Amino acid sequence: MPDYVVDATVIGFANGDIAARRPGNVLDRRLSVIEQVVRGVRRLRYNRRLLSEYTQLVQEYRNDVIDAFFALLDDSRRAVLVRRSTLSAGDYDTARRSCRWPTHDQHLLAAALGGDDPTIAVTEARHARCAAELLRHFGVHIENLG
Repeated sequence: MPDYVVDATVIGFANGDIAARRPGNVLDRRLSVIEQVVRGVRRLRYNRRLLSEYTQLVQEYRNDVIDAFFALLDDSRRAVLVRRSTLSAGDYDTARRSCRWPTHDQHLLAAALGGDDPTIAVTEARHARCAAELLRHFGVHIENLG
């Protein structure tokens, strides 16, 4: 089963009124990623730093998808807690210099490394600009959910 690392901004932006969801709109794309993890189509990979960001951004669950997402964090079949929140020195250097990956988001890449065909779901264009190099150097895909 392929793995997903979901940036906390995706979770935060998806935590809204589900009535605003329309096929193909930004909310729909974000909720669809979360639903894939909830349904077991993909496995979530996260670390303590991401967990902290999730809980800081989402104080109240505003829809059932977000409620289900937080419930699955305790399910080791659908969610893998990765021990590392930082990259090794060599990976950090490659991510920063070759891939231009933002240094403050190394925890996203750290969670993805070692996963099964991992994808990082993000909302920022600067992450998406790193997609080709991350795939080349680390085998990690980027999905921009704007």
